[in-house]
Amino acid sequence: MNHDTIIWSSPKRFSASNALTGLLLLMVGAGCGSLTEPASAGFASVTIQNHSPEQIAAATSQVFGADGYRGGTTGPGEMVFEKEASRATTLSREGLVATYGGARTVNRVRAQIVSLSGGSSYRLQCQAYVVRDAGDLLEDQVPLTNLRSGPYRLLLNKVKKQLK
Repeated sequence: MNHDTIIWSSPKRFSASNALTGLLLLMVGAGCGSLTEPASAGFASVTIQNHSPEQIAAATSQVFGADGYRGGTTGPGEMVFEKEASRATTLSREGLVATYGGARTVNRVRAQIVSLSGGSSYRLQCQAYVVRDAGDLLEDQVPLTNLRSGPYRLLLNKVKKQLK
């Protein structure tokens, strides 16, 4: 009977619609970080109060160093950290022949300490990149999307926790 078709198709349409809506909300939520933060703080950031930029930079270097990164301060309120990317990342970026030929892919993080109003609050923010041919004249630096910011948010939260 026609009535059976309506009963069976309605729940399928309803659940597919719910799944699509849920997926869209997940993607938007994961990519936004915080709707109140400026776009420059969109990838990963934390607000730190009652510590100097020097203290924040020192704690940031310590936390990133403990996670296997090398690097540090490159200018006032700016830091760059790098560590070798996984073999899988190098293989996906460089290809099989280049990977076995010694191609070098790194994870690079550029961090900034930004003064907020009042002078006693700072935002520590960063953006991460995958860099092919790191150190070469023609290196290829590709920013990671906000969907891949989780590990970097965790590192910045460790910095904040260390300074409490």
